[in-house]
Amino acid sequence: MRPRIIDYLNHISGSGIFGYLIPDPAVIYAITLGLGLLLFIRRCNSRELEFRHSSGMALWAVLSGMIGARLFFLIQNIGMVIENPSILYEINGATVSFGAYLGGIAGFTGYCIVRKIPPWNYLDTAASALGIGPMIGRLACFLNGDDYGTLSNVAWAVRYPHGSYPFMDQVASGKLDPMSDLSLPVHPVQLYCCIKGLLLLVLFTYLWNKQLFRPGVLFFLFFMSYSVCRFFLEFFRGDEDRGWVGPISTGQFMSLIIILISVAGIILIGRKKYKTVAVS
Repeated sequence: MRPRIIDYLNHISGSGIFGYLIPDPAVIYAITLGLGLLLFIRRCNSRELEFRHSSGMALWAVLSGMIGARLFFLIQNIGMVIENPSILYEINGATVSFGAYLGGIAGFTGYCIVRKIPPWNYLDTAASALGIGPMIGRLACFLNGDDYGTLSNVAWAVRYPHGSYPFMDQVASGKLDPMSDLSLPVHPVQLYCCIKGLLLLVLFTYLWNKQLFRPGVLFFLFFMSYSVCRFFLEFFRGDEDRGWVGPISTGQFMSLIIILISVAGIILIGRKKYKTVAVS
């Protein structure tokens, strides 16, 4: 999709500048990560949470999130990886967002355990910024053509170029002539995820600023909201090889688990006697 967008914009503008303005998906991932970290650390500073801890948590979360994203992909696609192990070294693929989130949380909380500091205020602050992930990061999926949507005739449906993921899958399923120039139109589900990320960022920034909940509740509310949205957006996904657990996709299965854990976490926090704890 990226080459097609670049060629189209260069054609109508009569220049070659868009080859530099439309970023590679790997660059988008780097921008997403950088902005997310900066926003998290900045917000921690605004709440007088120690910089040495917020930066340490961020570093641990990033490293473990990268490992988690690859590990989740390996587990989900073990057969494919055994046949072609070099896929794990691809910069623009071979990752799973749930693996990144779970790995990042593991690193984040691991830091807190090692340093013996309460994690909840930091986790709530992270929840206020995590919407940046899908808001910007899913643009990389759109440019890659992966995680594409189901067939659609809506006015905003997109068609991917010859040789793209949706094109090849549609040819393999007999829906498309292999000599076609473009795929059949599909939902731009990646852009739906970008909108989801924007809404979550705005909503949880507002809730974080209002400080309406006990420490830890906002963190669980974020992941519950994220998972509910993800569960329903999976119905618009057209990539059938994304993994299945019975009749539901792996994404929906993980969403249900995270929703249950989040509800349990909120209930436990609500039952716990609350007392103010000095912030480290």
